[in-house]
Amino acid sequence: MPRLNPSGRSGAPALFFLLLLPLLATVPAEAAGTVTVDVGAVYASNEGNSIDPALGAIRGKLRSMFNYTSYRMLDRKRRSLSVGESGEFELPDRLTMRATPLPARGDKVRLSIRISDGPRNLLTTTLGLRRGGMVLVGGPSHQAGVLILIISAE
Repeated sequence: MPRLNPSGRSGAPALFFLLLLPLLATVPAEAAGTVTVDVGAVYASNEGNSIDPALGAIRGKLRSMFNYTSYRMLDRKRRSLSVGESGEFELPDRLTMRATPLPARGDKVRLSIRISDGPRNLLTTTLGLRRGGMVLVGGPSHQAGVLILIISAE
């Protein structure tokens, strides 16, 4: 028979919590954690021959993947999202990108991505990358060139 504490209540609820605690500890950190999503919008064109200093670390990737002579960072946004939580990122030209972290294991991150122009869906995909990794997405036209999105997650 459980002992009664001085308030007259049984210790069973406390015991239940202590038994439940080890089970909660076995939930993967990624499932319960957050993912920091970083989205950069780059304007790529053949107007001029320059690369924004903010893009120096990925200069080689841009030049090898895209055939433009000029790259300029227009905007960069960062949000921390829980697994299953959707976050909206405003992009140039009234475009929006919705990112939703999905369950993943180890050092992997999975993101459900949807890019839209008002009610019109332009792209829906799921990205898989390592934490700290990045994906370049060549996108819609912008002025005399195109937008390139740099999507990374930690």
